[in-house]
Amino acid sequence: MFESLKNLLKHFTGSQEAKFTTPAAGGQQSESASHADSSTQYHTLSKFNLGLGTIGPANRNDIDQQTLSDMYQSIASGKFNIPVQGMVPEICVDGRTDKDGKRKEAPSAAGGTLSIVYGSDLGSAANNENDEIQLTTQTINLLTSKGHATGVHGDDHSSCGCGACAKAKTIYQHITERINDIASLTSQYGINLTEAEKEFIVQKARNRLNQPGFFAEDRASVLHTAQQNGSIFEELVGVHNELGIALNTKPGTTVDRSAIRAKYGPQYDMFVVDAWTFGTAAKEVNPAGNDKDTQRITKAITLQNVATASVLGHGSLRIIPIA
Repeated sequence: MFESLKNLLKHFTGSQEAKFTTPAAGGQQSESASHADSSTQYHTLSKFNLGLGTIGPANRNDIDQQTLSDMYQSIASGKFNIPVQGMVPEICVDGRTDKDGKRKEAPSAAGGTLSIVYGSDLGSAANNENDEIQLTTQTINLLTSKGHATGVHGDDHSSCGCGACAKAKTIYQHITERINDIASLTSQYGINLTEAEKEFIVQKARNRLNQPGFFAEDRASVLHTAQQNGSIFEELVGVHNELGIALNTKPGTTVDRSAIRAKYGPQYDMFVVDAWTFGTAAKEVNPAGNDKDTQRITKAITLQNVATASVLGHGSLRIIPIA
């Protein structure tokens, strides 16, 4: 399944040479079989023993299964991809929109630019006692100095409306406990971690969990720190209606959440992971330029995204590759 994605890591590390094809909707089967395809064509989080949260189609009674199947296949075909200018994660994977039904058109990852903060922390060879607030400040200032836009988000009904930020400590813990399950998922899409890489990232996570005061008690303060250092802030509205994870490997694009809602209805949303940005992000926050370290940071950003999806999402969430 998705054999054409086996070279995905080339995109993660900045190569633009790999070409991908996504299986055509329904393959050789008849149109009437398309509903069955949605249950077999795409991997779920539960297949990898992941998905501890509640967001996902199995917990919904307001969606039509045929519509859901059609949405998955349209997303996989790239129908909802739109061009973006940025080259590193800037907005969150969150499928929600602002009060006007819009989202900033920019690359997405779990927590927006915070994905780079956490991924670089977990993957970097640097040893320091900096806390989360200091790392956020340093990372955003470094990216800004290199000409990159940065961003975070909240929502209209909580003090810290970004799950990747609100649950950061839980996500680090999840990585220490489920590293093999997470690595099993990433390997399905060409991202293979060595035992040494897994041990390194897990140890970094454990060190932070054991470091007094590393995670800010006031979770909103992380978002405020990002804003104070120049990050754009989005206020999203409503509840989480995400029904899958769009894994986008098309360079220079993201997925238009507003267009998905306009076509299928406001109850149909997707998490969006612009994986093609991870390699560039890793290079930009690894001043030493060591290829081994850059690769490990790239993979750590990937793990942070998968772990976030697993902590927030239900096992029924399907991963929809866009190549």
